[in-house]
Amino acid sequence: MSRPGTLGWIQLVREWPPGYGGVERVAHELATSWQRRSSNVVCYSLCPPSSSVPSEHLPVTYKRRCLPCVAFGRVLIPLPSRSLVGMLVAKSSLMVHLPCPSLLLLSLVARLCSADRPISLFWHAFLEPEAGPRGWLVAIYQWLALRWAAIGPSCVVTTSPTLVRALMESGVPEQRIRLLPCCLGSEMELEAAAIWSRRQARLSRTRIDPFRLIYIGRLSSYKCVDRLILAFPSSGASELHIVGDGPERLRLERLASGQSQIGAIVFHGMLSESEKLARLEHSDLLVLPSRSCHEAFGIVQLEAMACGVPALGFNNLRSGMAWVAGLEQALRRTGWRSPQHPTDLSSAINQLAEQPEWLREASIAARLRYERVFARCHWERRLLTSEA
Repeated sequence: MSRPGTLGWIQLVREWPPGYGGVERVAHELATSWQRRSSNVVCYSLCPPSSSVPSEHLPVTYKRRCLPCVAFGRVLIPLPSRSLVGMLVAKSSLMVHLPCPSLLLLSLVARLCSADRPISLFWHAFLEPEAGPRGWLVAIYQWLALRWAAIGPSCVVTTSPTLVRALMESGVPEQRIRLLPCCLGSEMELEAAAIWSRRQARLSRTRIDPFRLIYIGRLSSYKCVDRLILAFPSSGASELHIVGDGPERLRLERLASGQSQIGAIVFHGMLSESEKLARLEHSDLLVLPSRSCHEAFGIVQLEAMACGVPALGFNNLRSGMAWVAGLEQALRRTGWRSPQHPTDLSSAINQLAEQPEWLREASIAARLRYERVFARCHWERRLLTSEA
């Protein structure tokens, strides 16, 4: 990754930043940091602003532009435009956020336009091709993306040692890869620190009652929230709070109505940042039930850990979720293990519900891990190092 100079940075991202998704959040934090260092930053997106994201959601100091596109299902194809041509022939350093077939193609065209332009790929996640023709297309896209990552860009940035290893095993040279875990914004980090100071009084409890689980994220099929709802009755937890919205919400609400006592599973919908942190303050465990490598980091884990709420997720050889949480390492002396299979989920939660001392250790370890590994000061330092 090149150091931003007078020509600044251009970022290509599918969704309009900052949004609620991890990719948009990363693009937002990069742009904010570069802009603060007096670098000209422009973020180009394929999608226009979403009406579901309030304008005051996160402060934006950089320029944003939406490229005209035509949609073929979920694939967005940029149309010829002055903005598109200007972006492709500009001399500014280019950061392209993957996965996205159209953005991969634009990075190839940008390289053809200039052989010496600094171009970086941000590899956020691997994809898991499903069975059938659609899965074949995904597999072809990923094969092409990995081949291009191995030879085309100046560097490939990714978010965890797990993904670094997976990229190397897929043929990307180690010297091209830069490790840059995600971070939180400065204001959220301060709010979370205040929550942690208030939460510490709860850690002395000898009995966890009620034991509250929380899920935060989009309600889509690949998030596997139904897996958490089905595991809840035998998990030992008293309450399950589900924060977020999406196409699966009605189905999940119907499923929840038959799985627990009335009021035990609560759907909160979309919450503001302050409302989300308030909900985390009174939760005991964040659970992210997806086993898919689409879920490669989980910035919401950082939000929870900064508040002293441990995060639980599945191990996956192409996902950094378990590495981010560090829960298995924190409880190594107890023999607790991250779930490997969906049937292990309720048991993994139940052990923490029945062992207040384990949960106390996990909560303290979560906050310490955030401070030592993911605090914004460390992220800023890594960003500067990766640009050297």
